[in-house]
Amino acid sequence: MNHIVIIGFMGSGKTRVGKRLAQEYGLPFIDVDRVVTKKMNLTISEIFQRFGEPYYRALETLVIKELTNDKERKVISLGSGLPIQEQNQKYLKDLGTIIYLKGSLETLKKRLEAGSNNPLLEGDDREDKIKKLLKQRDPVYAKYADIEVITGVKPFEALIEEIKEKLEAFEKNS
Repeated sequence: MNHIVIIGFMGSGKTRVGKRLAQEYGLPFIDVDRVVTKKMNLTISEIFQRFGEPYYRALETLVIKELTNDKERKVISLGSGLPIQEQNQKYLKDLGTIIYLKGSLETLKKRLEAGSNNPLLEGDDREDKIKKLLKQRDPVYAKYADIEVITGVKPFEALIEEIKEKLEAFEKNS
C-alpha cells in the first residue's frame, strides 16, 4: 500500500501538512504520536517518565507495523524520532511515499521555543539539544525521503502546492 508518509524534525509542521494533504486527497490522517498517546491514555512526556524512551519507541514500532499492512491509503505523520530507530527503518519504505519536511535550525528553533513539551528538549540549552538532534536525524531523514521540501520559507499554501506537485511527479515515475 502506498501511504503518503510525512517525516521531519519536531516543529517542521508534520501534523499541519499531513492534515492538509489528507484533506486535499480525501484520505484519512494518522498521527503516529497521537495513536500511541491515545492507546496509553498518557502524554508522550508521561510515557517517557513512567516507562522510558525505549518503551515509547517500541509502541511506535507496533503502530507502523500495523500501518504497513493497512490496505486503505492514508496520510501518516511519523514522530520525529521514529525514522532514526533501527527497528523502524525496515518498515519505512514499505509504508509508502516519504516526504521529508526539512526545516532550518532557525525555523525549528523559533517554532520550538513556544514551549514544545518534547521530553528530549527538556532542561537547559534547548538550542544545543536541537542542534545535536538535528545533526543526528537529518542524514537519516534524507536517506529515506522520496521527496524533500524546505519548510518555513514560503507561505503554507505554496508549500502544500509544492508538495502536491512533487508527490504527483514522484508517483507518476514510480
